[in-house]
Amino acid sequence: MNHSDFQISHFIIVGFPAPEDMPSRIILFTFFLLIYVLTLLENSILLLIIRQDAHLHSPMYLFICNLAVLDMCLPSVTVPQVMHQILRNDKFIDFLSCIIQMGSFICFNVIEGLLLGVMAYDRYQAICKPLHYPLVMNNMQAVRLAAFCWVPGIITGFGHLWAVLTLPFCGPNKIFNYYCEHMEIIKLSCTDVSAYSIITVAAVVIVMFVSICLILLSYIKILIAAIKVTSSEGLQKAFSTCASHLIVISLFLVIQGGLLVSKQMKDTSINVSVLAGFIPNIIPPLMNPIIYCLKTSGIRTGLIKLLKQ
Repeated sequence: MNHSDFQISHFIIVGFPAPEDMPSRIILFTFFLLIYVLTLLENSILLLIIRQDAHLHSPMYLFICNLAVLDMCLPSVTVPQVMHQILRNDKFIDFLSCIIQMGSFICFNVIEGLLLGVMAYDRYQAICKPLHYPLVMNNMQAVRLAAFCWVPGIITGFGHLWAVLTLPFCGPNKIFNYYCEHMEIIKLSCTDVSAYSIITVAAVVIVMFVSICLILLSYIKILIAAIKVTSSEGLQKAFSTCASHLIVISLFLVIQGGLLVSKQMKDTSINVSVLAGFIPNIIPPLMNPIIYCLKTSGIRTGLIKLLKQ
Protein backbone atom coordinates (compact mmCIF):
# COMPACT_ATOMS: atom_id res chain seq x y z
CA MET A 1 0.00 0.00 0.00
CA ASN A 2 1.44 3.38 -0.99
CA HIS A 3 1.40 5.42 2.24
CA SER A 4 2.08 8.64 0.33
CA ASP A 5 -1.67 8.71 -0.46
CA PHE A 6 -2.36 9.86 3.10
CA GLN A 7 -0.39 11.63 5.82
CA ILE A 8 -1.94 10.38 9.06
CA SER A 9 -0.61 7.14 10.55
CA HIS A 10 -3.20 6.60 13.28
CA PHE A 11 -6.64 7.54 14.57
CA ILE A 12 -7.72 8.68 18.02
CA ILE A 13 -10.86 7.02 19.40
CA VAL A 14 -12.32 9.62 21.74
CA GLY A 15 -15.88 8.38 21.98
CA PHE A 16 -15.77 5.87 24.83
CA PRO A 17 -16.04 7.61 28.25
CA ALA A 18 -13.34 5.91 30.36
CA PRO A 19 -12.85 7.07 33.98
CA GLU A 20 -9.64 8.89 34.87
CA ASP A 21 -8.69 7.09 38.11
CA MET A 22 -7.04 3.67 37.90
CA PRO A 23 -9.30 1.76 40.39
CA SER A 24 -12.42 2.73 38.42
CA ARG A 25 -10.74 1.74 35.15
CA ILE A 26 -9.83 -1.67 36.60
CA ILE A 27 -13.44 -2.26 37.74
CA LEU A 28 -14.79 -1.29 34.31
CA PHE A 29 -12.15 -3.41 32.58
CA THR A 30 -13.04 -6.42 34.76
CA PHE A 31 -16.74 -5.97 34.00
CA PHE A 32 -16.18 -6.01 30.23
CA LEU A 33 -13.70 -8.89 30.53
CA LEU A 34 -16.26 -11.02 32.39
CA ILE A 35 -18.96 -10.29 29.81
CA TYR A 36 -16.58 -11.04 26.94
CA VAL A 37 -15.29 -14.31 28.43
CA LEU A 38 -18.84 -15.39 29.35
CA THR A 39 -20.01 -14.67 25.78
CA LEU A 40 -17.21 -16.75 24.27
CA LEU A 41 -17.81 -19.56 26.78
CA GLU A 42 -21.59 -19.70 26.23
CA ASN A 43 -21.31 -19.80 22.45
CA SER A 44 -18.47 -22.36 22.56
CA ILE A 45 -20.61 -24.63 24.75
CA LEU A 46 -23.53 -24.19 22.32
CA LEU A 47 -21.31 -25.24 19.41
CA LEU A 48 -19.98 -28.21 21.41
CA ILE A 49 -23.51 -29.38 22.29
CA ILE A 50 -24.59 -29.33 18.63
CA ARG A 51 -21.38 -30.98 17.46
CA GLN A 52 -21.58 -33.87 19.94
CA ASP A 53 -25.28 -34.70 19.54
CA ALA A 54 -25.98 -36.43 16.20
CA HIS A 55 -29.71 -35.65 16.57
CA LEU A 56 -28.88 -31.94 16.26
CA HIS A 57 -27.11 -32.26 12.90
CA SER A 58 -30.00 -30.66 11.01
CA PRO A 59 -30.50 -27.38 9.08
CA MET A 60 -32.00 -25.43 12.01
CA TYR A 61 -29.04 -26.21 14.26
CA LEU A 62 -26.59 -25.51 11.46
CA PHE A 63 -27.99 -21.97 11.31
CA ILE A 64 -27.74 -21.71 15.11
CA CYS A 65 -24.06 -22.74 14.82
CA ASN A 66 -23.50 -19.93 12.32
CA LEU A 67 -25.16 -17.47 14.68
CA ALA A 68 -22.99 -18.71 17.57
CA VAL A 69 -19.83 -18.18 15.49
CA LEU A 70 -20.98 -14.65 14.64
CA ASP A 71 -21.78 -13.99 18.31
CA MET A 72 -18.13 -14.78 19.09
CA CYS A 73 -16.72 -12.80 16.16
CA LEU A 74 -18.70 -9.56 16.59
CA PRO A 75 -17.61 -8.76 20.19
CA SER A 76 -14.05 -9.88 19.35
CA VAL A 77 -13.82 -7.09 16.78
CA THR A 78 -14.45 -4.26 19.26
CA VAL A 79 -14.47 -5.38 22.93
CA PRO A 80 -10.71 -6.17 23.26
CA GLN A 81 -9.91 -2.73 21.81
CA VAL A 82 -12.31 -1.08 24.28
CA MET A 83 -10.78 -3.02 27.20
CA HIS A 84 -7.27 -1.96 26.13
CA GLN A 85 -8.45 1.62 25.86
CA ILE A 86 -9.96 1.50 29.37
CA LEU A 87 -7.04 -0.18 31.11
CA ARG A 88 -4.18 1.69 29.43
CA ASN A 89 -6.07 4.93 28.83
CA ASP A 90 -4.70 4.58 25.30
CA LYS A 91 -6.99 6.04 22.63
CA PHE A 92 -4.60 5.60 19.72
CA ILE A 93 -5.07 2.97 17.02
CA ASP A 94 -2.89 2.67 13.93
CA PHE A 95 -4.42 3.34 10.53
CA LEU A 96 -4.46 -0.18 9.10
CA SER A 97 -5.76 -1.81 12.32
CA CYS A 98 -8.60 0.71 12.38
CA ILE A 99 -9.58 0.02 8.77
CA ILE A 100 -9.47 -3.77 9.35
CA GLN A 101 -11.68 -3.36 12.43
CA MET A 102 -14.13 -1.27 10.39
CA GLY A 103 -14.30 -3.85 7.56
CA SER A 104 -14.71 -6.78 9.98
CA PHE A 105 -17.52 -5.04 11.86
CA ILE A 106 -19.42 -4.33 8.63
CA CYS A 107 -18.86 -7.90 7.40
CA PHE A 108 -20.21 -9.63 10.53
CA ASN A 109 -23.21 -7.29 10.87
CA VAL A 110 -24.27 -7.88 7.26
CA ILE A 111 -23.94 -11.65 7.75
CA GLU A 112 -26.01 -11.60 10.95
CA GLY A 113 -28.79 -9.53 9.38
CA LEU A 114 -29.08 -11.94 6.43
CA LEU A 115 -28.77 -14.99 8.68
CA LEU A 116 -31.74 -13.94 10.82
CA GLY A 117 -33.80 -13.68 7.63
CA VAL A 118 -32.69 -17.13 6.43
CA MET A 119 -33.50 -18.63 9.84
CA ALA A 120 -37.03 -17.19 9.57
CA TYR A 121 -37.36 -18.82 6.10
CA ASP A 122 -36.24 -22.14 7.60
CA ARG A 123 -38.96 -21.94 10.28
CA TYR A 124 -41.53 -21.13 7.57
CA GLN A 125 -40.58 -24.27 5.66
CA ALA A 126 -40.66 -26.41 8.83
CA ILE A 127 -44.11 -25.21 9.96
CA CYS A 128 -45.98 -24.48 6.74
CA LYS A 129 -44.56 -27.32 4.61
CA PRO A 130 -43.60 -30.05 7.09
CA LEU A 131 -43.97 -32.92 4.61
CA HIS A 132 -41.68 -31.30 2.04
CA TYR A 133 -39.25 -29.88 4.63
CA PRO A 134 -36.75 -32.82 4.54
CA LEU A 135 -36.46 -32.42 0.75
CA VAL A 136 -36.51 -28.61 0.53
CA MET A 137 -34.33 -27.92 3.56
CA ASN A 138 -31.66 -30.61 3.82
CA ASN A 139 -28.17 -30.03 5.19
CA MET A 140 -26.70 -29.23 1.77
CA GLN A 141 -29.39 -26.61 1.15
CA ALA A 142 -28.70 -25.16 4.60
CA VAL A 143 -25.00 -24.85 3.71
CA ARG A 144 -25.95 -23.00 0.51
CA LEU A 145 -28.20 -20.61 2.43
CA ALA A 146 -25.45 -20.03 5.00
CA ALA A 147 -23.09 -19.22 2.13
CA PHE A 148 -25.75 -16.80 0.83
CA CYS A 149 -25.25 -14.93 4.13
CA TRP A 150 -21.46 -15.15 4.44
CA VAL A 151 -20.40 -14.36 0.87
CA PRO A 152 -22.22 -10.97 0.58
CA GLY A 153 -21.01 -10.05 4.08
CA ILE A 154 -17.36 -10.78 3.23
CA ILE A 155 -17.62 -8.99 -0.12
CA THR A 156 -19.25 -5.95 1.53
CA GLY A 157 -16.61 -5.82 4.29
CA PHE A 158 -13.69 -6.08 1.86
CA GLY A 159 -15.35 -3.61 -0.51
CA HIS A 160 -15.60 -0.92 2.16
CA LEU A 161 -12.08 -1.71 3.39
CA TRP A 162 -10.65 -1.26 -0.11
CA ALA A 163 -12.70 1.90 -0.74
CA VAL A 164 -11.48 3.57 2.47
CA LEU A 165 -7.85 2.61 1.73
CA THR A 166 -8.12 4.55 -1.55
CA LEU A 167 -9.27 7.73 0.23
CA PRO A 168 -6.70 10.38 1.20
CA PHE A 169 -6.50 11.33 4.92
CA CYS A 170 -4.45 14.39 5.62
CA GLY A 171 -5.90 16.23 8.63
CA PRO A 172 -8.33 15.40 11.46
CA ASN A 173 -8.05 11.90 12.92
CA LYS A 174 -10.47 11.85 15.88
CA ILE A 175 -13.25 9.24 15.80
CA PHE A 176 -16.22 10.01 18.07
CA ASN A 177 -17.27 6.43 18.69
CA TYR A 178 -16.14 3.40 20.69
CA TYR A 179 -14.61 1.75 17.59
CA CYS A 180 -13.55 2.60 14.04
CA GLU A 181 -17.03 3.28 12.73
CA HIS A 182 -17.29 3.50 8.95
CA MET A 183 -19.15 6.79 8.57
CA GLU A 184 -16.94 8.48 11.18
CA ILE A 185 -13.83 7.45 9.24
CA ILE A 186 -14.93 8.64 5.81
CA LYS A 187 -15.94 12.01 7.31
CA LEU A 188 -12.24 12.52 8.09
CA SER A 189 -11.16 12.14 4.46
CA CYS A 190 -9.90 15.30 2.79
CA THR A 191 -11.88 14.67 -0.38
CA ASP A 192 -15.53 14.73 -1.38
CA VAL A 193 -17.16 11.47 -0.19
CA SER A 194 -20.82 12.39 -0.78
CA ALA A 195 -21.26 9.87 -3.64
CA TYR A 196 -19.57 7.14 -1.58
CA SER A 197 -21.81 7.96 1.40
CA ILE A 198 -24.93 7.58 -0.77
CA ILE A 199 -23.71 4.19 -2.04
CA THR A 200 -22.97 3.09 1.54
CA VAL A 201 -26.43 4.07 2.78
CA ALA A 202 -28.03 2.35 -0.23
CA ALA A 203 -26.11 -0.87 0.51
CA VAL A 204 -27.23 -0.82 4.15
CA VAL A 205 -30.86 -0.23 3.10
CA ILE A 206 -30.73 -3.15 0.62
CA VAL A 207 -29.35 -5.58 3.23
CA MET A 208 -31.91 -4.46 5.83
CA PHE A 209 -34.73 -4.65 3.26
CA VAL A 210 -33.83 -8.22 2.21
CA SER A 211 -33.49 -9.37 5.82
CA ILE A 212 -36.69 -7.70 7.07
CA CYS A 213 -38.69 -8.94 4.04
CA LEU A 214 -37.56 -12.53 4.67
CA ILE A 215 -38.50 -12.27 8.34
CA LEU A 216 -41.86 -10.55 7.81
CA LEU A 217 -43.03 -12.73 4.90
CA SER A 218 -41.96 -15.92 6.68
CA TYR A 219 -43.72 -15.09 9.94
CA ILE A 220 -46.84 -13.74 8.23
CA LYS A 221 -47.19 -17.10 6.46
CA ILE A 222 -46.44 -18.93 9.72
CA LEU A 223 -49.14 -16.88 11.47
CA ILE A 224 -51.66 -17.64 8.72
CA ALA A 225 -50.85 -21.36 8.90
CA ALA A 226 -51.09 -21.30 12.72
CA ILE A 227 -54.54 -19.65 12.60
CA LYS A 228 -55.78 -22.47 10.37
CA VAL A 229 -54.69 -25.07 12.94
CA THR A 230 -57.77 -26.13 14.90
CA SER A 231 -56.12 -27.98 17.79
CA SER A 232 -54.52 -25.98 20.60
CA GLU A 233 -51.75 -28.59 20.79
CA GLY A 234 -50.82 -28.01 17.13
CA LEU A 235 -50.90 -24.25 17.61
CA GLN A 236 -48.65 -24.47 20.67
CA LYS A 237 -46.22 -26.73 18.81
CA ALA A 238 -46.07 -24.30 15.89
CA PHE A 239 -45.19 -21.34 18.09
CA SER A 240 -42.76 -23.30 20.29
CA THR A 241 -40.86 -24.28 17.14
CA CYS A 242 -40.01 -20.67 16.34
CA ALA A 243 -40.17 -19.13 19.85
CA SER A 244 -36.40 -18.95 20.34
CA HIS A 245 -35.83 -17.33 16.94
CA LEU A 246 -38.62 -14.79 17.57
CA ILE A 247 -37.06 -13.80 20.90
CA VAL A 248 -33.60 -13.44 19.29
CA ILE A 249 -35.03 -11.26 16.50
CA SER A 250 -37.04 -9.18 18.98
CA LEU A 251 -33.95 -8.61 21.13
CA PHE A 252 -31.95 -7.61 18.05
CA LEU A 253 -34.63 -5.23 16.72
CA VAL A 254 -35.47 -3.65 20.10
CA ILE A 255 -31.83 -2.88 20.85
CA GLN A 256 -31.18 -1.57 17.34
CA GLY A 257 -34.37 0.53 17.55
CA GLY A 258 -33.27 1.97 20.87
CA LEU A 259 -29.91 2.85 19.32
CA LEU A 260 -31.58 4.69 16.43
CA VAL A 261 -33.84 6.62 18.84
CA SER A 262 -30.89 7.64 21.01
CA LYS A 263 -29.04 8.95 17.94
CA GLN A 264 -32.04 11.02 16.84
CA MET A 265 -32.42 12.75 20.22
CA LYS A 266 -30.80 16.17 19.90
CA ASP A 267 -30.00 16.63 23.59
CA THR A 268 -28.26 13.24 23.90
CA SER A 269 -24.60 13.62 24.90
CA ILE A 270 -21.83 11.93 22.93
CA ASN A 271 -21.05 9.64 25.87
CA VAL A 272 -24.64 8.39 26.13
CA SER A 273 -24.84 7.89 22.36
CA VAL A 274 -21.57 5.93 22.33
CA LEU A 275 -22.65 3.73 25.25
CA ALA A 276 -26.01 3.12 23.53
CA GLY A 277 -24.11 2.01 20.44
CA PHE A 278 -21.96 -0.36 22.48
CA ILE A 279 -24.92 -2.26 23.96
CA PRO A 280 -25.94 -4.03 20.69
CA ASN A 281 -22.37 -5.30 20.43
CA ILE A 282 -22.40 -7.15 23.77
CA ILE A 283 -25.98 -7.93 24.87
CA PRO A 284 -27.33 -10.06 21.94
CA PRO A 285 -24.19 -12.27 21.71
CA LEU A 286 -24.40 -12.80 25.50
CA MET A 287 -28.14 -13.57 25.56
CA ASN A 288 -28.62 -15.61 22.35
CA PRO A 289 -27.09 -18.88 23.69
CA ILE A 290 -29.17 -18.56 26.89
CA ILE A 291 -32.35 -18.04 24.85
CA TYR A 292 -31.69 -21.10 22.69
CA CYS A 293 -30.84 -23.25 25.72
CA LEU A 294 -34.05 -22.22 27.49
CA LYS A 295 -36.40 -22.39 24.50
CA THR A 296 -35.03 -25.25 22.38
CA SER A 297 -35.64 -28.72 23.80
CA GLY A 298 -32.93 -30.36 21.66
CA ILE A 299 -30.26 -28.02 22.99
CA ARG A 300 -31.50 -28.42 26.57
CA THR A 301 -31.25 -32.20 26.24
CA GLY A 302 -27.78 -31.89 24.70
CA LEU A 303 -26.66 -29.60 27.54
CA ILE A 304 -27.85 -32.13 30.14
CA LYS A 305 -25.92 -34.90 28.35
CA LEU A 306 -22.80 -32.70 28.23
CA LEU A 307 -23.06 -31.89 31.95
CA LYS A 308 -23.44 -35.59 32.81
CA GLN A 309 -20.32 -36.38 30.80
